[in-house]
Amino acid sequence: MARHATAALVGRSAYRLRLFARVCHLRIEWRRDHGRCGYADASLNPRWDWQKYLRTYRVWGNALFDPDSPQESQATELALAGASRILPIVTSAYGPSAANNSYWPEMYTVQPMVDPSRKNPYTDTPSPKVFGNASPFDPQLFSAMNDFADELLKGERSGKYSPVEVAQWLEDLAQTAATQLAQTAVQKTPEFRRMAIDVGIQAALGRFFAARFRSGVLYAIHEQAKDRTALEEALKLSRTAREIWARMAESARGVYAADVTVGEQAWLRGHWLDRLPAIDADIADMAKRLQAQPPSAQPPNVKAAIAAALGRPRRGPANFSHTPEPHLPSQEPLYLELKAAAGASAYIWFRHFNQAEIFQRMEMLPLPESDRYRASIAANYADSLYPLQYYFEIRQAPDQVWLYPGFDATRANQPYFLVRPA
Repeated sequence: MARHATAALVGRSAYRLRLFARVCHLRIEWRRDHGRCGYADASLNPRWDWQKYLRTYRVWGNALFDPDSPQESQATELALAGASRILPIVTSAYGPSAANNSYWPEMYTVQPMVDPSRKNPYTDTPSPKVFGNASPFDPQLFSAMNDFADELLKGERSGKYSPVEVAQWLEDLAQTAATQLAQTAVQKTPEFRRMAIDVGIQAALGRFFAARFRSGVLYAIHEQAKDRTALEEALKLSRTAREIWARMAESARGVYAADVTVGEQAWLRGHWLDRLPAIDADIADMAKRLQAQPPSAQPPNVKAAIAAALGRPRRGPANFSHTPEPHLPSQEPLYLELKAAAGASAYIWFRHFNQAEIFQRMEMLPLPESDRYRASIAANYADSLYPLQYYFEIRQAPDQVWLYPGFDATRANQPYFLVRPA
């Protein structure tokens, strides 16, 4: 099962194998003094930089070719499977900048949560340029922290995957990576040590971002409701995130060079230890704000919102079904039918498979005395050279909303339906 899950995570394309090298090891460019691999510990350097990835390429390539092969230990595969999911999830849910020469999550420069005037590289975050205001890279499926706090306080969910759900995913993946890494047969070879070091760093990054996402939601609750308890909890989690980062940075001291370099800007070079002053400054700003915040009565909606931000959300079981058409019709509408619980509200989100377009939302009509819902997309839109992608939003109560097909437990599936032209 583990090898099948690993194979599913990579997929079949060479692009995803390159992505694996990008996310399972740290993105580091060449420097004359320590080479492309960035190691201060010379015993970790391979002869050629590509050999740094050789062990993990073999694990994944072998799993794709023969998922049942016993060549690599299951614990190693599960550690890699957990660790390598972390950064893709972080970047899907949190995109403070669209520029990869500004946003380097492996060695993240903290985006201020409190004071937008604090120096940071994320110039294309919407104003005010603070952590809670940063858009996800996939804003159609993921909600920003400020937006989700608003949903919690209103008691009306959008159905998007929230920063709290993402935090839970990251916590679980980090725990899986760390637990499985601890169960691997420890080896003194450079190949094993390189893998173990990077898995440990990525598990710490998962925990760091999880704590910070929860803190961001709590801080947004405080800002919107002027609630002191939410601010206290946000500060606690910011300090937790700082402790996680500090331990991880210390573990990388002497392993990676003191000046790991991706680019010429200050935020594209240095070491994890260098990021601590900015984290401390943001925590100090939050602590100062707490000192000035008087106690206040806590309405039930605020109390519930805080509990949700600290909790482990579970979307209840959903029994939906839909069979896509084999091809888009020619010069005719595309008719869609969904099976869902009677009495729900059902909507379809759709667009051409073209990222220059935005999704459109259409309400589906329930059939009388039935658990079926129907909608049609007009012929002049459905008859296109582009495939059509769509997914459903099913609302059974203000705070009970599902996306279908949405993500499965692996979060490696296609979360929408796709119908191609004939």
